[in-house]
Amino acid sequence: MKSSQDFDLSRILNTIYRRKDAAVAVFLVIAALTVYLAVSLPDVYRSSTLVLITPQKLPSNYVASTVTQNIDQRIRTVAQQILGRTSLEKIVREFNLFPSVDSDAKIEERVEQMRRKINIEINKNDTFQLSYDSPSAQQSMQVTARLASLFVDENIRAREQQAAGTTTFMNTEVERLRKELEEQESIVNLYKSQHRNDLPEQLDANLRTVEQMQRELDSGMLRLTSIEERRATIERQLAEAAVAGNDDKSGIARSILARAGIDVRVKELELLRSRYSDKHPDVVRLMREISATPPEAKATSIDGKSTLTQTVDRQGETLASEINLLRERNKKLQSEIASYQARINNTPVRSIELAKITRNYDITLKKFQELLSKEFDSQLSENMEKTQRGEQFQIVDPARIPESPVAPNRMRIVLIGLLLGLAGAFGTAMLIEGFDGSIKGRDDLEGVADLSLVAVLPVVPTRGNLLALRQERMMLVLYSAGVLAVGFVLIRMFGALLPLR
Repeated sequence: MKSSQDFDLSRILNTIYRRKDAAVAVFLVIAALTVYLAVSLPDVYRSSTLVLITPQKLPSNYVASTVTQNIDQRIRTVAQQILGRTSLEKIVREFNLFPSVDSDAKIEERVEQMRRKINIEINKNDTFQLSYDSPSAQQSMQVTARLASLFVDENIRAREQQAAGTTTFMNTEVERLRKELEEQESIVNLYKSQHRNDLPEQLDANLRTVEQMQRELDSGMLRLTSIEERRATIERQLAEAAVAGNDDKSGIARSILARAGIDVRVKELELLRSRYSDKHPDVVRLMREISATPPEAKATSIDGKSTLTQTVDRQGETLASEINLLRERNKKLQSEIASYQARINNTPVRSIELAKITRNYDITLKKFQELLSKEFDSQLSENMEKTQRGEQFQIVDPARIPESPVAPNRMRIVLIGLLLGLAGAFGTAMLIEGFDGSIKGRDDLEGVADLSLVAVLPVVPTRGNLLALRQERMMLVLYSAGVLAVGFVLIRMFGALLPLR
């Protein structure tokens, strides 16, 4: 007894045998079309060039580049520029690529065809490979070399443009900060000019001035006290002389003048020495007066009483005038000390106000200095790019004329066509068998009728059957020829566009 697997295989073989005409036709059509496709496809030549990304020639710690894109990004950026319509259109017209297409009416189509034939492969060792596919080996080499030179030139131009753009931006920002800094500087200067005496840097000078003026005031107060005591002594002794009478008045006057001239100055000198050294101006002056005062006053007139009295009066008037001058001077010193003390008291307030005003100025000044340094660095980077000392593209393996085509792989196309033909033949036979509902054998009969099969008689061909079979085969041949014709036309028109390698 046969297994189910043997039964199924025999049934499949029987099916293929019954539909052998259609299966053979499909196989032959597919095989013929693939063979024609393999033969008719033009040869494709590929020329390639290797481009190396060389680092900048100057140390980066001396000159930092303003072009910060990594290698992949820069290659893609340059590729977008090169693969643009403007660049490719020039190459299409220069080498008259795809002449079968109308050169003027469909330039975009020619550019698109060229773009599809350009290949860019980025490697990991700072290199990338550029290639171009063409039916002409010479043309493939020329276009590849032209594209490589465009890559090198476009990279230089793009880097210079980016460096120049950075420098322009930095110049604009520096100029903006410069104006802002000048405005803030004018505000600070105006505030300092309005409060120049109260500023923190004037505090030490104000303190020294107050200290000096205080010493002068103390000295003035001591001198005023001394002169007032001298005047009081003279007035007191004149009163004593008036009580004593006229006979003794001249002698008392002399005594008054002597004591007023020496004793009071000595007392004043002692007071000054208790506070100051012998080099103080008032101490030096009193010592000079004491040394120059005579031991007694002598009368220059016969009438001694009148002369001495007049001398004492003049001495009193002089003392009174000096007292007034000292009081005015001390009052002026006190006013000036109060003014300077007010400046000293206002200094903390001015310090806080000035700090608020100068805070923005200091921040802007720091930004300006940093930006000025960056502007200088950007100018160095721009000069480096202009002199082509930055990172560059270098062609290390120039394009050459390819010796053999890279496509199409005709043997693979034929093998694939044969496999597709076999698959198509098998599928066609099974498809036709599936749509045919006639009884073809024992199994079909037992499936539709509950009857026992007695015998199987072979088909006896008749003239009508032979004519019908011949007519079916003629129609199959005609259909196959039509499919072949249509297939040849389509391959002729669109075969070159198929991605077959």
